Formats: sequence, C-alpha cells, structure tokens
Amino acid sequence: MTVSCARVIEAVEAFCPPDLALERDPTGLQVGAPGREVRRVLCTLDLTLEVAEEAKARGCDMIVAHHAVVFRPLEALRTDTPRGRLLAALLRDDVCVYVPHTALDVAPGGGNDALARVVGLADPRPLEGTRERPQVLVLARRASDTDAQERASFGAGALTVEHTGDLSWSVVPAARGQDVAAREALLTGQRAHVVPLASPGERFGIGRVGDLEPARTTRALAAHLRDALGAPAVRVAARDPDRVVRRAAVLVGDGRRYVQAAHRAGADALVTGDVDHHTALEALALGVDLIDVGHWAGERCVIDLLADGLRTQLAGEPVEVLASRVSTQPFTYL
Repeated sequence: MTVSCARVIEAVEAFCPPDLALERDPTGLQVGAPGREVRRVLCTLDLTLEVAEEAKARGCDMIVAHHAVVFRPLEALRTDTPRGRLLAALLRDDVCVYVPHTALDVAPGGGNDALARVVGLADPRPLEGTRERPQVLVLARRASDTDAQERASFGAGALTVEHTGDLSWSVVPAARGQDVAAREALLTGQRAHVVPLASPGERFGIGRVGDLEPARTTRALAAHLRDALGAPAVRVAARDPDRVVRRAAVLVGDGRRYVQAAHRAGADALVTGDVDHHTALEALALGVDLIDVGHWAGERCVIDLLADGLRTQLAGEPVEVLASRVSTQPFTYL
C-alpha cells in the first residue's frame, strides 16, 4: 500500500496553502509527477546533493524542501554543474520534490510564528500584510453527534461549526466554500447553502511583530537566540547593545527588505538573517537594532514543522515521514 505524490501535496497544502506564498515565489511540485507512488517522504530546509543522497539511502520517494531546487527558469541541464548533477540525481532515482517556501513562512503556525516563540513575542501579528482571503458562510441542517465528529475532521485543520436552532453554520475561506458545502450535503442528505460575506476576510502577512516578554537588552536577546537556535554565532548592529528591547520584529530567512516595516511597527529590534552592510547602516539610522542569527539557524525549525504537519495530515495512511539529518549550514566561524 502506498499513497500518491498528489496526496502528499494535498497534505502539505492543508497547512501551507499555496495561495499564501509571496508573488513570483518558486513553489509547488518542481520535480516528478503527481501520480508517483510514495512510501517515504523526507523533509528538509535545503535540497543539496547530500540531501538527495540521504533520500536515496533512506528509501524516500519524495522530498519536501522549504527552499526551491529550481530558483529560476533553466537555460540548460548540464550534469557538469552542481545544479545539473542534483537534478540528474533526483530524476535518476525518480524522487519527487515539492517546495512550499513562503507559504509556510506566512501560514499561521509556520516559520515566522516559530521564530516569534523563540524570541518571546507576546500576541505577535504580521509584520507586513500580504493577503486578505475572502470568507463565506456555509449554512446546513444541524448535524447529529456522529455527523459533527466527521465534519470536524474535514479539510485543513478543525472546522468550527456553530449552531442556531436547527441550523449549523461555519465561516470558511471562500476557496473552500463549495467543498465544505458538498461535505455538509453528503453528511445530512440536504443541500447546504454558501453565502458570501461582505466583512473583511482572514488577513495574512510575512514576518511577525509584538511586545517582548520579558523585555531584555539587545545583547541578552542575541545571546538567548544564539543558544536557543543553535547558531554558531550571531551578528548585532546596535548603537547601544545594552538598550532594552520592549518590542521586536522577526523575519525568518532573508529579512533585509523589512527594516522599514520593523521601524513603522515601532520595533526596537529586528531578528532575521542574511543582513548586509548597507542594511545594517539603514537600520542604525532608523534606530532599529539588528540581530542576524543567520539564514540556517533562523529557518531550520521548518524541518520539524513540515515533518510534524505531514505526520498529522497523513496519520493512518501508508506513508512514513522523515526529517533530514543532513546539516545544510554552509558557514564555519573561525
């Protein structure tokens, strides 16, 4: 017994909805075919040749990689280049590759929320809005207890159903409205109604910002993050490292473009990775302390987020989900 690559994709997209990915972000199925039979899935941050070899050694038919293996359109597929050798190995071993990337960064409970927890943000909100998803009201006959149990397990996450008299109703993303209505009709034997809502829908965004609890100095926060994230070192750009940080912003991965957003949000500090010289100077001029934990340390949490999410979505199905053991940290600090 196996599941298909398409079923694994469905499971990933249940907690990493593809419509949340940033515009022009290379996401989706990048290698392989949806009909491929899958017995084992390997989750990783980066897909390197070493990770591809790990997948083969551990008997994996599919890799879910946070970062894209195909970043931009290929002009050639030459096997005397690192990228060509990697793609050739994946094709030779018939390993499918799916990439969620910023869909996981934006999604509630994703990479940015994970980093916000480590930093210690209370009630974090998106640093910069990226999408508003319209919602609909689904009206149906009130379900029996058995129906309610089946209904609660339908779709991505639990579906909250409220009751008014003999009617049950739920508010869901517009894109799911017809599917939920069809499920309601199947459960009750009666037609369910989908009503568009004029009120603002769910709002999503990249990064997180919130009050730091407990407040601490930039120096203390940097030390805490170095230890908590397993970073070999962190870089700090601050006029006074002993200034107390009361409000902070986080951006997993490369957050260089979000210094202005952190400043507008009233953040005393921005925790991110891949900070360059000019970004640090800009932050200093704005009065925003920068803590660069590195791309790898800030995002390696996504390996477990992907693996745990897939295990939850695929529970009881004949597929094993593994977390990569290969470190893709490229830097050595001397």
